[in-house]
Amino acid sequence: MMTPLLSLMLAAATPQAAQPMPQDLSEVPEIPDWLGRKNSPQWSEDVAKLYRRGACSGAVNRQGSQYLEMDMLFLLSGDGKLMKIAPVNASCPGVEKFVSNRILSSLSRSFPKTGSAEPVWMRSQVRFLWSDAP
Repeated sequence: MMTPLLSLMLAAATPQAAQPMPQDLSEVPEIPDWLGRKNSPQWSEDVAKLYRRGACSGAVNRQGSQYLEMDMLFLLSGDGKLMKIAPVNASCPGVEKFVSNRILSSLSRSFPKTGSAEPVWMRSQVRFLWSDAP
């Protein structure tokens, strides 16, 4: 039985998904009001645990708490099917894997239909806030 991550990687390996990953995020259309951006703060404690365990960087101090915002790229088919996930600036492999798996398991149907005949890269962010106070 294929895991969702394995099937996603296989889907990304097909010729149809051979779109190169964009290097300039400003040229990638943002997904308006994406559900993952709204839901991701609920995953903050899980992300905090992974962040503390790994060699991670990128979180910033925000009024005594840690704040991490990750840019995410998604390769979408014309009917909104998720073909590939690419965390851009997580700087933490454990968090990247956790977030990708969470999106695959609970948000894979939350993407807009692009109507394009070719796969299209779109972007959004996920955000996390946690306190390291005792």
